[in-house]
Amino acid sequence: MAEGFPFDTPTDGFAEAVPYPKADLLERFIAKAIDMLITGALFAFPGPVGLLAGALYILISDGLGSGQSIGKRLVGLKAVSITPNAGPCGFKESIIRNSPFGGLILLYIIIGWIPYLGPLIVAIAAVVVAVLECALIYTDERGLRFGDRIAGTQVVEGEITKIP
Repeated sequence: MAEGFPFDTPTDGFAEAVPYPKADLLERFIAKAIDMLITGALFAFPGPVGLLAGALYILISDGLGSGQSIGKRLVGLKAVSITPNAGPCGFKESIIRNSPFGGLILLYIIIGWIPYLGPLIVAIAAVVVAVLECALIYTDERGLRFGDRIAGTQVVEGEITKIP
């Protein structure tokens, strides 16, 4: 368990077995920014189609292309499962690791329609989630954010496919 983090995680037992170094922070930020731009572009489609397409992309994006969202592919990063003998992040792990962002979309669906207050609450929640996730990435020795901890994944550089 990472120091100062109060939850047990599926990665706790594998700390010694995972030789992956922490991915570059700037590259991770750029990859997530690209993915958020894609999500925003999908939200621009009219009606519920855009909202559903954006939510679906953000949730499954890391399960595309062997653990690489479009942003990660462009930057050269990959999300991998850090359980023994596991490979790239699949759709299940992607949905779990991106659930904090999916939760924000759900919050928007539930209260975003309330004039002024709804969008303000969603914006504050988005800032809180982003700050917490960035703080965890920065302070954790392997760069694990909350989503990585609950999904048992890690973002790595290059074409790593299996734990040795």
